[in-house]
Amino acid sequence: MGLRRRLFTLQAATLAIVSVGALFGWGVNTLISQRADEQAAWVALEVDQLAHTSFDLLGAIPATGEYLLTSSAAEVVALIEQDLKGLQTFRRNLDGHLANRELPSHDAAIHRELETIRLLSVQAERNLEATRQEALAAAAQRRPIQPALLAKAVQEPSLAVMRRHSHLLASLHDKLDLQLTVLAQRERHARQLGLGIFLTVLVLAWAVGLRFAWRTADRILRPLLRLEQLMRTSSPHVLPAPGEEEDFSRAPEEIASLNHSFRELLLQVQQLLNRLEAQASTDALTGLANRRRFDEALDQEWRRSLRSGEALSLLLLDVDHFKLYNDHYGHVQGDSCLQQVAATLLAEASRSTDLVCRIGGEEFAVLLPATAEADAVRLAQGIVTALDRLAIPHAKSSVAPHVSLSIGVASGVPSPHQTPTSLIQRADAALYRRKQDLGRHGVCVATAEASGRRLESLA
Repeated sequence: MGLRRRLFTLQAATLAIVSVGALFGWGVNTLISQRADEQAAWVALEVDQLAHTSFDLLGAIPATGEYLLTSSAAEVVALIEQDLKGLQTFRRNLDGHLANRELPSHDAAIHRELETIRLLSVQAERNLEATRQEALAAAAQRRPIQPALLAKAVQEPSLAVMRRHSHLLASLHDKLDLQLTVLAQRERHARQLGLGIFLTVLVLAWAVGLRFAWRTADRILRPLLRLEQLMRTSSPHVLPAPGEEEDFSRAPEEIASLNHSFRELLLQVQQLLNRLEAQASTDALTGLANRRRFDEALDQEWRRSLRSGEALSLLLLDVDHFKLYNDHYGHVQGDSCLQQVAATLLAEASRSTDLVCRIGGEEFAVLLPATAEADAVRLAQGIVTALDRLAIPHAKSSVAPHVSLSIGVASGVPSPHQTPTSLIQRADAALYRRKQDLGRHGVCVATAEASGRRLESLA
């Protein structure tokens, strides 16, 4: 998956997780709160309806005691008709209320109580209607109403039962009102619980979303940071370890490609630096170490010999009458001659610690660490003999019919008050004595007190 697509997926997934968590929490909060609200609203409505019903019932129960205070049949009829009208109005309202109510399972007691009151109202209405008819008959005959009739109306059993049930209805109203108070508390708790669940789910959704985002971003950013670190700290001479590739195993393809390109570039730079370093310390014609490499190696071996106390030897070599050879045979043949001399030196100085250098046009040096003077002289003589065996023709030489060498040998154990230049000066003095006083073509060993021209005069 590409980097751009992975970043888009990361953002979309994080947003989706948080959104789903928020919607889920909001839904749970709404469900809990809504159920509590609906139950509390129904109970509140029922409390209000019971209050109205109780009030209407108290107003509808006939005050039959007033019948005894009148002596006129017409007045008794008027009071009975008024009470009948009140009962009829109450019953119609109660019938409408019962017809429109939705009865939950816990509402059976209230429903039974209302049905009982309704039946009692019907019975009381029938009894009062019978009393009214008798009162109308007495009024039509212009005779007083019998006390027994009025006593019967006053002592109507259904009215006494209605009064008792009105008190029961009031008691149910009080219990329902108390239940409403409890439901109000539950409603507050439900809202708090719903809000708590919503916030908890939202926090969890954020936590999951951020964790997902962190892990995905870590897969993207860690390789980038590692690559940036490699770019800052990697030396061209040291390639990153192969195990570091694990940092990029799960990286997007763009970063993996960038890492691969960086390592390829680092490898090319390292190879280029190696070539440049080799060219800077190698003689182009002979392939031997050059003067720069010789100076570095001499300084290193001098300090090493100071620490170890071992002898350090140096051979300075010069091709006899090489200018005359070049003039006679030409530069191409002269170069070939130098290459054969270099090959001879490498063949004779074959230890891994020996360093063969070309330090001038026809001048060479062999640095021999941990080598005593006798061994150095033996090697120098072997070099002269090996080149003689090649028998490279040299028609202009005054010392031999072939190309030959003059060698100055200097050896000793370095001391703190000496410098590497002293070893060069001693070998140079021995070479000068071989060439000027001993007739070239051979080896001369420097004495401890010998000193001569500085090496720079050989160039």
